Parts: sequence; C-alpha cells; structure tokens
Amino acid sequence: MFSKNMNRNRAAVVGGGIAGMLAARVLSEFFKEVILIEKDTKIDHVTNRKGVPQGNQGHVLLKSGEEIIEELFPGIIQELSQNGAMKTDFAGDLLWSHHGTQKIRFDSNVFISQQSRPLLEWQIQQRLEKIQNIHFRFECKVQSIQFNNDEMNTIVTEDKNGVVTELLADIVIDASGAAALHNQWLRESGYAIPTKTEIKVDLFYASMVFKKLSHESINWHSLLVYPNPPEVQRGGMISPIEGNRMLVTLIGYGTKELPKDIDSFLEYAASVEQPEFYDAIKNELPLSKDVQIYRFPSLRRYHFEKLRNFPSGLLVIGDAFCRVDPVFAQGMSLASMEVQALRELLKKGLNKKQLTKSFHKKVSRILDIPWLIALTEDFRFRTTSGRKPIGLPILQWFVKRVVAACSDDEHVYSRFIQVLHLKSHPIRLAHPVILTKLLKKY
Repeated sequence: MFSKNMNRNRAAVVGGGIAGMLAARVLSEFFKEVILIEKDTKIDHVTNRKGVPQGNQGHVLLKSGEEIIEELFPGIIQELSQNGAMKTDFAGDLLWSHHGTQKIRFDSNVFISQQSRPLLEWQIQQRLEKIQNIHFRFECKVQSIQFNNDEMNTIVTEDKNGVVTELLADIVIDASGAAALHNQWLRESGYAIPTKTEIKVDLFYASMVFKKLSHESINWHSLLVYPNPPEVQRGGMISPIEGNRMLVTLIGYGTKELPKDIDSFLEYAASVEQPEFYDAIKNELPLSKDVQIYRFPSLRRYHFEKLRNFPSGLLVIGDAFCRVDPVFAQGMSLASMEVQALRELLKKGLNKKQLTKSFHKKVSRILDIPWLIALTEDFRFRTTSGRKPIGLPILQWFVKRVVAACSDDEHVYSRFIQVLHLKSHPIRLAHPVILTKLLKKY
C-alpha cells in the first residue's frame, strides 16, 4: 500500500472543519498515522463551534458532496436521518422563486439530506474517532512549518498549555478555511505567496431557528427565494433541520440594513419578493434568542496552479484554496470533490513533488465551473466589484433563459438540477433541443 516514491508514515491536517475531516479520512487509507490539528476545543454533543462562524447559517449538502461523503463513510446518510435529518426531493419538496419566476415542482428523484451544519460535522467526527490511525489534537495551533530542500518536513504546534511540539510529517494539508494559514507559512519561509482573484460581493446572512411550521397551506419542505437583481438584492431560505425545527435564513447583497432582533428580522422577511416567505413565519415564535449574523465580504481564489516554486508536500484544500459565494451551497461539496481528487492521486503512488503539483492543478480545474457559475450570478448585483469573466453578458443572458424555462419545463429543470449539484457540466444545458426551446419560447 505504501509507495516507494514517497514516505507515508505521517500526514498532518490543519483545520477540523468539513474539508479537514474528509481529508483526514482519505489520508488514513494511505498513511500509517494522521494527525488532525484543530484550534477549537473538542465538542461532545451537536453544537456550533467557535471556529465555524457560519455554522449557524443555512447549509445545503449538494448531491455530489453527499454521494462522496457516503462513499467515505458508508451508512452516514442513514445515521443523519436517524438523528433527525430530513430526506427531501429537490424539485418536489422545494418551493423556489428564482429571478422572479417560480420553478416547476415535480418528483425529480434527486433526494438530498437536510440537516444543520453542526449535526453533519458531529456525525463525521464520530466516524473519524473510530479510525485507529487518526489522532485529534484539539486546542492546538500551528506555529510554523519547516521546509528542507523545497520539501515540507516538519510542522511546529503549540497546545493550550503553551507546549511546543515539532512533528515530522510527510505531507501537510492546509484546511484552515478563511484563515488561509499557508500565506503565513510561505512568507516566513521565503516562498512566494500565490496570486489571488477576489470578487467583492458584500453579502450577509442572518438566521433564526423556529419550531417546525405547521400551517395547513404549507405544502413544501423547503422554501428558497433567490434575489432578482439588479433591482432586488434580498432573499432567504427556510429549510428543515433536526429536532423538528426550521432554520430561517435571510440574505442580502450590498445592504447595511441588517436585522438585529425578531422585529427587524420579520420586517426584513416581509420585504423578500416571495410573499409566502413572510407568511410562513409571521405568527411563529422563534426558538432562537438572538439573530445570528454572518458577513461574507468577497469570493477569493488562490492560484496555486500557477506557482513554479512551491514547496512539495504542502497541499491546500477547501476555503483555504477558494471561497465561493455560500448562497450557491457549493462549499462542502467542493471540499468533498477535492478530497476525492486527493484519493485518486494518492492511489497513483506519485512522489511528493508530483503529488503537490498535480493536486493543485486538479483542484483548480474542479473549481473552474463552480467559480464561473457564482460570478455569472454575483455580477448581476450593482454592488459587486472585481474582474468580470469573459463573455459575461452572454452567460447571464443564457442563464436567465434557463431559469425562465425551469418554471414550466421538467426536462430543462432536471438538467439544471444536475448542474447545480455539480453532477453535470453546464454544457449539457446547451443541447440543441434545449437551445431551440430557450430561443423560441423564453
């Protein structure tokens, strides 16, 4: 199992979020020991961690990510269900208003598991703790990484008591999320920092938890209202989570008017374009004491694939590599696809330099389409700024037509769902039959 081209004694993962835990699971197949380093304290129940400020907001695990996680942890989706997660049909159970039109509802047979982010993290952590060669180091920070002859070979950590430890490691995975610790490590060691592309969107999330809604008029499990830019910058989502609860999340682009209490929360909900959104919660009492706010200032993508002088053995994954607009719910699924790519490369028995270069190039290719999807929509808002993708007006025109077709055409919507869930390339929406429909009817 262990390649002669690269020592596979110990791997270290920095960051215990979704990306880090999934990476640890994959590494456990190929390395004798995996150390997962997390700055937060160990949790012994389902709760949001301090290091995941967005954890209280609405999250959706796309089908692509769900399938990869199920493959890594067989039976975990059923375990989520047993702990209160709800299995829903993406088209049949979702009432979705998008660019001013409402999508047709039908039995799509694309079922997703809906739960809170903390429950998903907890369930994955429980599985990891049963893998003998994975060891957690909670309340532990990385001071630095040491390189020798352009190869990563030592990681220096400090625990909660101030004890500094040097660990030999064959590879290190930076899954530190928005902190992107790789910049600090590279700078301290004299390496170039990768260039980045940043798109400012000035997005905020505001969430509260309610009891399960029981109005007779409600015939949906989830409700999604995407803004209708450029005139409308507000939207929201109502989705089921464990404990017979509903997570209500408001979003806004380029606005300073953030809801701070239940009254302003409901007032903001009333301004959302879909009236049913406000009607569903206006007479309900929230279980939350406070409104949970999360700000997302910009999308950010580092270009590791362009660096020529990059130390071997340092691999970057998840939000530390690229942060996409969370409204499109791609983050957890992209992390899943990235660790799947890592698994495929490790099976090839590459040496450390080959693995590092190939991994970053492969991740960049994985990101290309989701990044373009996010930018195509985000640049509809007047407050978005940054470098626009080539052919943006054409892309926006085409997507607008596809969205319109999804209001009454099951065939187009089915293909659109596959693209949204990162299961199909958008080129499938350019099939001649679909193009003819879009041009003639919409």
